[in-house]
Amino acid sequence: MKKTIISYILNAALVLLSLCFSLVIVEISLPFLKIRTIEEAVYQVKRPVVQYIYGQYNPTLRYTLKTNLHNIRIHYSNQLDYTIDTNKYGFRGEDWDISPQRKNIIILGDSFAFGWGVQRKEMIGKHLEKELKQLDPSYQVINLAIPGYSINEIIACLELYRNLLKPVASVYIFCPNDLDGISEPIFPGIYDIEYKPRPDDEKLFQEMIERNQPGYWSLNRFYRGSYCKAFHARVIRPLFSKRIRKSLSIDPAPDGYDFPPPIETANNCSDSPKAKFLASCLKRLHGDLLSRNFYILNTSDKYTLFKYDQPNSIRWSLKKISLETPNMYFIDFETFARKTPGSRNYYLDYDDHWSAQGHAAAAGLLLEKMKSTLPNIANKTVQLSPTDLRPVQ
Repeated sequence: MKKTIISYILNAALVLLSLCFSLVIVEISLPFLKIRTIEEAVYQVKRPVVQYIYGQYNPTLRYTLKTNLHNIRIHYSNQLDYTIDTNKYGFRGEDWDISPQRKNIIILGDSFAFGWGVQRKEMIGKHLEKELKQLDPSYQVINLAIPGYSINEIIACLELYRNLLKPVASVYIFCPNDLDGISEPIFPGIYDIEYKPRPDDEKLFQEMIERNQPGYWSLNRFYRGSYCKAFHARVIRPLFSKRIRKSLSIDPAPDGYDFPPPIETANNCSDSPKAKFLASCLKRLHGDLLSRNFYILNTSDKYTLFKYDQPNSIRWSLKKISLETPNMYFIDFETFARKTPGSRNYYLDYDDHWSAQGHAAAAGLLLEKMKSTLPNIANKTVQLSPTDLRPVQ
């Protein structure tokens, strides 16, 4: 009996040892195979997330970036390589010129508007500023975008700085996940979106920053970024889950195009809870601007664009709200991307975010709208167009 128990223990130990050895071989071998779907999964976990590394707690906005950063390199081999600087307020770029003669245009949004993955000179805001200054040198484009912000923080950010900056117009780069902070109305059409700090919020935020520093190691962090986990997520699990297979699939696009075409009409989705929340937030943003020109440009990550266009897309609500609101203008980047050959180049390779070409294309669309609606430049010549996709040198 004793020999039998010892035999079982030895056999179990050999099985466990063999399994561990196999996992080590897989972990070592997979990086050399360069399987795209696995490399993408590893990248999504291991890429440097700027607000997790250089974030700074803020009791009003939850967080900004650390102030006065200079020439900080954000790098991931062959996929990300850009530098950031921050001003004394913790936003990307130099300190603001708040002299009275300035005509400030504010950029609001999350990582798309922030310029994730591109140099500052390649960002949508710098394209806008360069062209607007040729028509009126008093224009200044100020970036208040921070990666990870929901529409709650975007509203709080505008309300915190509007009196200082006195914007003549604002551009909101809308991303569908901005609505992740949706809340139940406290009254019909009224939402409580203010951040209410808890006693340990700052401590928890600092601990999160420490866990995301490049030199930090933990078994959980290693496991989440391992090739074995990526293989399981992208190869093994889809074999047993129709839902996962569908989420990873790509719908066919017409010849010469990268994405399926846009639909021409859409259902009225304005009665959904998400659409009602969005309408309330946009009206509040527009009111904060004292009804000055408010431009909304929608984004969609390329994985959404790889799917067939949907009649319940939230961008139809954006369009409807803007048509009903004076001085609110909607620019449909998703439809533009779906209708443009080669628009896959508007996005980074493994990442969802715009490339330098995507920023230039979005700036061209905005300038086309601004030249007919923005005071003092209406009907003046704007040189950049959506098809001029060369990054600013």
